[in-house]
Amino acid sequence: MKLRHHFRDLQEWNNQGLTIKSTSSDCAVKLFDSALTQYVGWYDDDIGMATTVEKMIAEDPNFVLGRALSIGLDLIGTGTSIRRDPNLNTQLIDLKQLADKRKSEIEWREFAHVQAIDLLANGNMAAASEIWEQILSKYPTDMLALKFAHDVYFYLGDKKNILNSVERVFSKWETSQDPLQGYIHGMYAFGLEEHRRYSDGEKQAKLGLQKIPQDAWAVHALAHVHEMQRRTNEGIDAINTTEKDWQGCNYLACHNYWHWSLFHMELDRPESASSIYESRIGPQAKKSGNMLDIVDATSLLYRLDLLFPNKYTANHWQDLYKVCEPHFDDHILGFNTVHFTMACLGNDRPEKAEELLEGLRSIKREGIIKDHWIDITEQVLQSMIDFKREKYQCSLEQLLAIKDDLLKMGGSDAQRDVFNQLMLVAAVRAQSMDICQKLLNERKSLRGDDIVVRELIKVMEQC
Repeated sequence: MKLRHHFRDLQEWNNQGLTIKSTSSDCAVKLFDSALTQYVGWYDDDIGMATTVEKMIAEDPNFVLGRALSIGLDLIGTGTSIRRDPNLNTQLIDLKQLADKRKSEIEWREFAHVQAIDLLANGNMAAASEIWEQILSKYPTDMLALKFAHDVYFYLGDKKNILNSVERVFSKWETSQDPLQGYIHGMYAFGLEEHRRYSDGEKQAKLGLQKIPQDAWAVHALAHVHEMQRRTNEGIDAINTTEKDWQGCNYLACHNYWHWSLFHMELDRPESASSIYESRIGPQAKKSGNMLDIVDATSLLYRLDLLFPNKYTANHWQDLYKVCEPHFDDHILGFNTVHFTMACLGNDRPEKAEELLEGLRSIKREGIIKDHWIDITEQVLQSMIDFKREKYQCSLEQLLAIKDDLLKMGGSDAQRDVFNQLMLVAAVRAQSMDICQKLLNERKSLRGDDIVVRELIKVMEQC
């Protein structure tokens, strides 16, 4: 897959007001542009993002901004960290020394990117985002700063800035000749959707797809709009008719298939959701090992088990557990850890889930993580373990206590809904019918009689 054939040299970057001084190699900056495009577009081109970055560094090992991109891509994928990867830590130390040495001869924004990456690497995403925002205030069309910030806000559950960060620079992008200009609409659409501005979000997503039909993030934003408005048939049609365009975006395709599965569940077709898992989501998670793919796979199976216990997940949990197992000591992102926990519990290994919880508590005691997700993650993990051990009232109480803070877990409204579903099922199994009815009423006011409401009402009627 290749969406662009011409990449910017040093003069072209300079003409756009994004001067690069940390290399004199046109080849290196063209490879930088290619890697950035693949990152923003969620795809590997003919040689792939990793190889593109390797070639870029080989062209100029002292390319400060290029090396910041390289380390940033490793970190933003949340599959590794400087704590878990000594080589990555060494790369970061070397980059900081290089940037300090060359500070007077490179652009301020290049040095600032290194500072932000250092904060990101050391468990302070919020502080990293502040530096990227400083860059954007002076260079509003710096796509690297915008995209890194966008992803970090997503991880932090920072809805306000998921939208505001893009909205602050949107007018500059509308008139920009930047070759990545079309991607701004999908990013804007997602922020609008998360603020329930569904009409505006839909408009931006469709505008983005007019400009770049292969923009998987714009399709993803559109899927969110359709799901939150329960326009299920439209959602299936939109994903189905655009599949040929976005299925080559290997870093996000699995997530769009996940949305497709949720639409099928909403239409009372859990067997179709299970089929999509078997043909698309499960194989992709096992093949890639990418965190988003793993999150999608575990989340779908967990939802199926909550609403249709032991009916559709078959032996999938065992395979998925093996994919997650190498990451049990990561504790890079709470959202990842709760999904690893799903794999442990789905595979009937609650003792491993308790080890994950203790590992998280150890990280918390050491003060390694500065971001706010760690406390909420701890309580969610305990509630999931309690649920597995049939301590439903304890599970329910844990979740009720943090109900209004689940946003801090990160992810989207659609992704976090799995915890709302767990809360409801725990209420039913604890026979806390008053609480269950209250939670159902709240859900119905937002989502109507969706699949969760319908299935749990059936269970309540049998009690």
